[in-house]
Amino acid sequence: MRVEALTLFLSVAQHRSISKAARQNFISQQGASAIIKNLESELGVSLFDRTPAGLQLTAAGCSIAQEAAKLVDSYRRLQMIASLEAIASADKELTIITMPFITNQLEALFSEYELLAGGIQLRIIERSLFDIIDHYAEDGSEALHLIALPTFMTGIAARISQDFQPLVPCELMVACNRTSPYADRSQFTRAELASTPLACYNEEFLNRLLAHLLGSQQPSIQMSTSNPAMIGRAVAGGALVTFTDSLSVFLGRSDTETVVVPIENSVEFLVGVLGVVPAQGAAAQFMGFCQRYFATMCGPYLLQHGLTEESA
Repeated sequence: MRVEALTLFLSVAQHRSISKAARQNFISQQGASAIIKNLESELGVSLFDRTPAGLQLTAAGCSIAQEAAKLVDSYRRLQMIASLEAIASADKELTIITMPFITNQLEALFSEYELLAGGIQLRIIERSLFDIIDHYAEDGSEALHLIALPTFMTGIAARISQDFQPLVPCELMVACNRTSPYADRSQFTRAELASTPLACYNEEFLNRLLAHLLGSQQPSIQMSTSNPAMIGRAVAGGALVTFTDSLSVFLGRSDTETVVVPIENSVEFLVGVLGVVPAQGAAAQFMGFCQRYFATMCGPYLLQHGLTEESA
């Protein structure tokens, strides 16, 4: 029994749908169905009943889900511990200069790292993408610069190519409430997205992604705010949709009320480190942790997005 099968099982239980769970785990619906059937065969029980409201856990499925959640949580924690350097840095503080987008993406990872890394505190400083690019060389080697670089910014990519090390690829996705009329879509076209009522996080980076995605089409933005709670309440009502990213989806940032929908020919970007990282110290330790964490925790995701440890 593989932990990936248990993770998928929990995702199906969460979304009450194999297709939605497959989308979150970045595998085909046929592959997800086969994994669930094999798991039922291995355990010798039926895990789900089909109902008009979707898949419903059986009594045995409920009991197994409780234990599976403990196993998956323990496995993820073990993977994070294994991703830490064998020799911890003597530094007790690390400054990470990054974008608000990445802070939202990796908030859970930052918190877990502080908990596991022997008392190191992360000092997070948020700046815009272009401010980081223009000034990263002036911030000193003790700071770590994390950015998300869109693939369409080819000029900037060429300019910083010697100093940018990608860690993980991402693409923009739509997030909506499970009661939304958009929740059952297999994908959004760009034209459909332009006419969909949006609740958007007000950040330069996301604004540029959306502008590139829609081109001359004007988005139907009904809410633009830097308050995530307001966006969450607006989307929970079912009438508006917002944006998320594929990495957050894979790492389990969605919940039972949220459905993610891919965008046809979506915009893609690479999350990575900008600047030279010293061979030792807190920045080197965190960089090594991220490399091993994404390699171990996001193997299927990296493979599907064409970025493996060998190609990074």
